[in-house]
Amino acid sequence: MQEDLKLVKEVLNGNMDSFNILVNKYELMILKYVYSLLKDKEAAEDITQEVFITVYNKLYTYNSKYKFSNWIIQIAKNKSIDYVRKYRRVYEANLEEVQELKAQSPSPEEQAEFNEVRRLIMVFIDTLGETDKQIILLRYTQELTFLDIAEVLDISESAVKRRFYKCRDKFKEFRSKNPNLGVREV
Repeated sequence: MQEDLKLVKEVLNGNMDSFNILVNKYELMILKYVYSLLKDKEAAEDITQEVFITVYNKLYTYNSKYKFSNWIIQIAKNKSIDYVRKYRRVYEANLEEVQELKAQSPSPEEQAEFNEVRRLIMVFIDTLGETDKQIILLRYTQELTFLDIAEVLDISESAVKRRFYKCRDKFKEFRSKNPNLGVREV
């Protein structure tokens, strides 16, 4: 967090190299997060670019008592919501596009298992309400703490924990009721 604060101060003093470091540090995280919300690779790339334009233009409004990563994820969330409101489309996950975001290439067996697990999880996530969906995505794709998620979503930490654990229990039940979507047992 201290490194981010130092970079922010340097950017505010006109150092573009420091801004490039911030972009390099957070670009992939933001791209994955936006893609997980929209399921559209091109839109995710465009919104990620918009996020960093906004970060640059509004950096003076950043409150250093909060984590920089939470602030930038909040901007990404808001930009994604604006995009959905503007275009009002339903997005389908395209597994091939998700694989392009992944750096390493798994074996065919691992890929098949990954696809099965991913399909089950995506079907389950689509059954959740918007807040629960955000909690799960932020926890697993961005690996945020419950406190960080609470900050991003502007709800209490206890509410985040309660909803998260309810979702986990619902997933166990969903998995047992949907064996045909399922994951092969080893």
